[in-house]
Amino acid sequence: MNEDLKYDTFRYFLECYFNPSANYEELETIVKEFNLTEKSKYRQNLQQELEQILQLDNWDDIQEFVRKHAMRKMNSDRLNWFIRTILYNLNQS
Repeated sequence: MNEDLKYDTFRYFLECYFNPSANYEELETIVKEFNLTEKSKYRQNLQQELEQILQLDNWDDIQEFVRKHAMRKMNSDRLNWFIRTILYNLNQS
């Protein structure tokens, strides 16, 4: 994995909001909770990081990042859906 991959806010979201006890069906609610409880700066950082991930299109590194920080194994299609769902719901507030 690329050690330069930081994505601190995405890591925070995975570790504190979408932790192993969360279900995929709860993702929309989890993002709404993030929107309600986190400062605008962190919401913007998460959005920028996720948009960058989509632009880089480097799913192998992101899969490893998610496996490490969320303890979940996602294929590239599931991961793409996951990131787009978070982005969509971030913008619904």
